[in-house]
Amino acid sequence: MNEPDKKILSLLQSDNKTPMTTLAEQTGLSVSAVNDRVRKLQTNGTIKGNCAVVDPEVLGLELLAFLFIDLHQDADEEAFIQQMKSLTEIQELHHVTGQHNYLAKVRVKNTKGLQSFLSQKLKRQPGVAQTETLIVLQSEKETTVLPI
Repeated sequence: MNEPDKKILSLLQSDNKTPMTTLAEQTGLSVSAVNDRVRKLQTNGTIKGNCAVVDPEVLGLELLAFLFIDLHQDADEEAFIQQMKSLTEIQELHHVTGQHNYLAKVRVKNTKGLQSFLSQKLKRQPGVAQTETLIVLQSEKETTVLPI
């Protein structure tokens, strides 16, 4: 990846609605060259998507929790992963090292919503042995911006 591509990615991470003319001015390239580079970055998977970052509290999703999830040894992990992907409360799911199998980032309305999610959805999944929940008191930094 060359420097103009890095500059384009950096600018788009800050604001993915940055006009092509602005990207061209900032990189010293023509608008058509920037257009081609952005299209190539999308096609090769470097840019995975374009989306709005919504404030969860505006939607009433005031509780953020991280869940460690342990599976039984004979659990069907592929089926588990597919089920987790279908649960809208789970924003992220990571296979991790250490004593737990997975770490999930979960957003719900409140503690009652978390308890319902745990008892009605997560713990009813085949293969789930146990969970450990960490409730976030305050988020000091959340970002989707990667260092370029």
